[in-house]
Amino acid sequence: MPLLTKIKKKADDSAAAGPEQPAIPTAAATTPIRQRRRPAFIALGVALIIVCALGAFWLVDRLSTTTQVVVAAADVPEGQRLTAEDLTVTDVTVPSGVATIPGSDLDTLVGQRSVGQLEKGTLLAPSDVSTDPFPAAGTAVVGVRVSAGQIPTNDVDPGDPIQIVGTPREGDDPPTGDAPVITGTVQAISAPSTDGVVVVDVLVSSDQSATLAALSATGRISVVLVPEEE
Repeated sequence: MPLLTKIKKKADDSAAAGPEQPAIPTAAATTPIRQRRRPAFIALGVALIIVCALGAFWLVDRLSTTTQVVVAAADVPEGQRLTAEDLTVTDVTVPSGVATIPGSDLDTLVGQRSVGQLEKGTLLAPSDVSTDPFPAAGTAVVGVRVSAGQIPTNDVDPGDPIQIVGTPREGDDPPTGDAPVITGTVQAISAPSTDGVVVVDVLVSSDQSATLAALSATGRISVVLVPEEE
């Protein structure tokens, strides 16, 4: 082929191919950074998971474990002989160290006496009941008749400490000396009669029982509610 023809053909081929495009640079492939594993952190995480799981299991076990125990079904004054109506059983979670009476022992408690004042709903402990006679040696229970005005209108309940104070006859001058005072504890209170008279059973020491009985017979007494000794 003649040289001129070759040159013309090459020029025609270049024009047909269009302008030469610049090369597009490509991003170099990045090598991923390999993270170092720390065995100590992994072991700590596993340990925390185990501790949390054990704690949850212990809590669920404590909340779901209950014991049937004896509780007071009514308010019971000190020294009262217990009846089946005074007691019941319930399922509770008993904290460690708290003394209770198993529900299976309920029948054995009927006929025993309360050692102290029992409030309704109280969990009974073995020390709350006794087969010992009541009143105990050195004490006595005296029934005292009182009318309205001789006893506080506020609630006077079994277990409350009181004083029985001798008062003069109506219309007499106040006594010049100290009035006789008997200290005791309310054991029981009867329902008011039709004329408003109630009988208060008072636990006193044996050496004061005769004096209290004599004061009660005169009808010239007043019941004073006093604070409990700390």
